[in-house]
Amino acid sequence: MASFHYRVLDTNGEVQTGMLDALDSASASAELHRRGWVPIELSVGAKTLSMRLNEPVQLFGQPNDRDIFSFLRDLARLLKAGLALDDGLKLLVGMQSKDIFVRILEDVHTEIRRGESLAAALSRHKDYFSIQVIASIQAGESAGKLAAALDTVATTMERSLSFRERLRSALIYPAILMIMVAATFVLVITFVIPQFGPLFEGNEDKLPGVTQFVMGLAGVFTEYWLIISVFFAGLVMWGVAVWHNPRLRGVVLENICKLPYMQAWILMPAIVRFTRTLGVCVQSGLALDKAIAMAVDTVKIAHVEVELARVRVMVRRGELLSGAIKNIVWFPALTVQFVKVGEQSGNLGDMLTESATILSQDYESRLEKALEVFSPVMTIVMGGIVALLVGSVLLGIMSINDVAL
Repeated sequence: MASFHYRVLDTNGEVQTGMLDALDSASASAELHRRGWVPIELSVGAKTLSMRLNEPVQLFGQPNDRDIFSFLRDLARLLKAGLALDDGLKLLVGMQSKDIFVRILEDVHTEIRRGESLAAALSRHKDYFSIQVIASIQAGESAGKLAAALDTVATTMERSLSFRERLRSALIYPAILMIMVAATFVLVITFVIPQFGPLFEGNEDKLPGVTQFVMGLAGVFTEYWLIISVFFAGLVMWGVAVWHNPRLRGVVLENICKLPYMQAWILMPAIVRFTRTLGVCVQSGLALDKAIAMAVDTVKIAHVEVELARVRVMVRRGELLSGAIKNIVWFPALTVQFVKVGEQSGNLGDMLTESATILSQDYESRLEKALEVFSPVMTIVMGGIVALLVGSVLLGIMSINDVAL
């Protein structure tokens, strides 16, 4: 299956854009015709420029993760209350205030009325609904426990969103501090310190080493500011390109994981996603082989995905899951032990979910403690940089005065 982005004329004659999965372009075109749309353009993988230009432009109209969470939570509550899926979706569409999200949910509702499953309908909008969400819902539908699956997904999303919001709040002060100090550094090194050059001229050999270093650094920035600016702009563009290219991002992350102490920080979120999704799928009654395949799809780090795919192959050959994952050096021993207990007791899904919860809580706790240390350390470091710049100038002035005396 491949993902196709499309640009079509809908039944009202308006241009619409979106995404669907199909075997090939002919199947994708046939599916669009089945919906009553006239295909204008199909693209495999990335959107074309014309597709992006036809997307609705709304500065604050894009649905965020909190909107997705509210939708899943409310749909779970409506289904638990006995409402049919079709009626629940119709009700929730009318409750949305963001036009783009309304269009997405209307498309989902239309697909449900045509006989599609909720997971299949949501999978057409992978930019908004993650693979983890779709896999969990698919497992719930397969087991006839859709409301419970939606409730589990919403609870997981709420916990993740709360942590991310706390993390974002904790990073605001260090981020502002770094921006202000970086701006101060550039201002002082390029405009202020060069003004003292004439004062020190002729006495360079009498200046302290730190003053000579700072004056030399200021000279480099002043003379080569264009090259330095292009270098940093290129570095930013390279970072953006890596972030949007899964293959390059995977290579960079794999190399970062080779650094001491970095592997646990980088890989733990992926391990938690894999373990939690696998647990939800197994709890919903899905076969272990298919559950592992869905869980692997939630991993976005290439070399991790490859190793977990090998786990699936070993399980298909008859090996126990605990035996398959224990040979992965970066897989937490806690999870391996929980999987063993789950296999022995017949509660593998529960033990996987419990393991993911413990790993997530431990990771969040360690990250929050690291941030508590990071903020004062950055304050001291940045303050030291400013003190070095100012102090070097003062030392230079004092040394010149000593020479004059």
